[in-house]
Parts: sequence; structure tokens; C-alpha cells
Amino acid sequence: MNDKQISPPNKIKVYVLNTGGTLGMVGKPLRPAKSAAELLEGINTPPEVELIIDDFKFRQDSTNILHAERLMMARQIAENYKTHDAFVIMHGTDSMAETAAAFCMFFKLSLQKPLILVGAQMSKDEPGSDVQLQLSNTFRVASAFHRYNIVGVYNVCIGDIWDGSRLRKRAESNFMAFYTPGRHPVARIWPHIHFDEGLRYKDPVLAVQDLKIDGVLERKVATFKVSADTPPWVVMDQVLKNRLKGVILECKGAGNIPNREWEDYENGTTYSWIDVIAAATKAGIHVGIISPFEDGRVILGRYELGAEALEAGAISLESLTPDMADIKFRQAIAMFPTDREKIQEFISTNIIGELLTGAEDSEEFI
Repeated sequence: MNDKQISPPNKIKVYVLNTGGTLGMVGKPLRPAKSAAELLEGINTPPEVELIIDDFKFRQDSTNILHAERLMMARQIAENYKTHDAFVIMHGTDSMAETAAAFCMFFKLSLQKPLILVGAQMSKDEPGSDVQLQLSNTFRVASAFHRYNIVGVYNVCIGDIWDGSRLRKRAESNFMAFYTPGRHPVARIWPHIHFDEGLRYKDPVLAVQDLKIDGVLERKVATFKVSADTPPWVVMDQVLKNRLKGVILECKGAGNIPNREWEDYENGTTYSWIDVIAAATKAGIHVGIISPFEDGRVILGRYELGAEALEAGAISLESLTPDMADIKFRQAIAMFPTDREKIQEFISTNIIGELLTGAEDSEEFI
């Protein structure tokens, strides 16, 4: 990358939105901070950074955050977009990956400024707390990213900066709580910020256009982990009652779904998970298949059981992480409610870096 700073060293306006979580708590017993300003007292901030502090209307444990509330956060960012240079979202760690994925799909490539999500494993008042380091590092990153025209959704976790489109939480207590499956950190926080591969830079054409929000989502989507011992009626009951519009099934291998038949004693029928996929598809309920592995790619035609699922109507969710699969599948169904091929095309398009790159050699020689 070019070592020359692109933006002039004026005051950098960083909009800080406090949404709750452990980072946003103070006192004993822990309670939500009265305001973001209270939380930021005593935090070291780079001299070139000017903080504009705001509080989200619903500050809560991040476990309770709905996609509808994430959309409210996105709109609050949009309202302040033109007057600020970078954005910091203080957020609970338990559902931060979901919020990062949501922001990626809400804004897509129209986000031409840095947006950084940050959380903490301890509260500010606890001895040994990570809050001071997390926030100070985040403001340093916001400044550096603005000065070097780096844009997009990211997470700061101690000394690493992660791409928000593939963010996952891997530890409950370890300070190094986040990572991106199949990807290295896009930057590192040392005495100076070290930039690496995977960062996105400002596009001058997109930058002169307004920030756009694609906020339409299908609410009636649920995820199930499937094994040979999982009774298929847990989903068939929902299909028969027409209570869902989308189902995500966590598979085995590269997309394998068990085809063993189960007897449903309540109605005297016998069927398998493959039959459930077929029944759901016939009822207009879309079924997406996701891999359980960090480097997993769903290739439904690779094995017989995956091919059976594909023939029954299953949609490959490719190499998406579970959090990104949830939000992107919801968006795809809302956009193309009756068009399975369009949904698959949307899922298979790498919009913001959410899919693993590369391809497999599928040609065989005998």
C-alpha cells in the first residue's frame, strides 16, 4: 500500500454509539452505564480524534438484540454519516458477529467509511479490565483507517483487526475472543497500526453517492442442527403449519443430510430429512444448507446424500459463517420470496468478502 497519508491531519470526527453489553456496564453490581460519556471517562484518545458520543435507545445484553434493532442502529449511523469520518459501535460480545454481518449486508459496498465494532470481556471497573485497551486501540484504528481511506465493517480485538463479514466469537472468557474462519487478521495493532491483506479501500465513485440501507429481511427463518439422531418432525411440524419461510440446516461434510427414515407416531407416517426438504420446498419454504466446519464449503453434488438434498430443493449456503448465513438468507428470501434460483444466485455472489475465495479442481481423469 501507499505509505503516504491521503487525508489531511485535521480533527477526525468519530461517531461513537453505545449499544450495551459488558463493555457498556459500570459499578457493582454491573448495570448499564448512564451514558457513553460516563463509560469513556479516562479513556486515552488520540489527539487528532474528536469523539461525538451517542447512546442507542435500547441498551441491553446483546443476547436480546433483534435484527430489527440492528436496523435501527444502521439508520442511526446513516443519520450521522455525512458529518462524521468514522464510526465506533460499542457492543456486547455474545452477538457482535451477528451485528457485524447485519451491517455488512445492510450497507454492502455503499459504506465508504470505517465502521468498527468493539466489545470487552470485563467491565470498566473490574481489576484487569480490557476496556481501556480495547477502546484506546479502537480509536487509534478509526483514525488510521480514515487517514488511509480504509472502509468497511471491522472488529477490534486486543491486537487484531478482523473483517466483519466473517467474524466469529470463539471464547467466552479469553480476551482474544474473536477470529474469522479461513482468514487472517486484516490488520494488527502494534506501536503503529500494521495493515495487511483483506482491507477494503475507498471507491471514489461509490464515495460520492449516499449511504444505502438494504434493510428488508424475512423474519420467519430458523436454524436447526441435523444428525441421524435428530427427529425430522421438529421441522416437518413447522412445514405442515406453514409457520416458517426459511430453514437453515447445519449439515455434515460438504452438505450431507441424513436420509434415514423415521416413523412419526403422531400421524402414522414415515419420512426422512430429505422428505422434509422436499415438503418444505413444495410448500414454498426455502431450505438452506450450511457447513459445520470453519473452512466448510457446501457442495451439494459431491456426495450422494448432498445430491439427494439438492434434488429435493435444498439451497447451498456456500462457505458463509453461521451468522452471515442467517442474515444473507433472510435478505435473499425477502428479495426473492418465490424464486429459488435467484436466492441461490444471491447467496453465491461474494458481495462484501463474506465467502471464502478460491475454487476446487472438480475435473476427474480416468
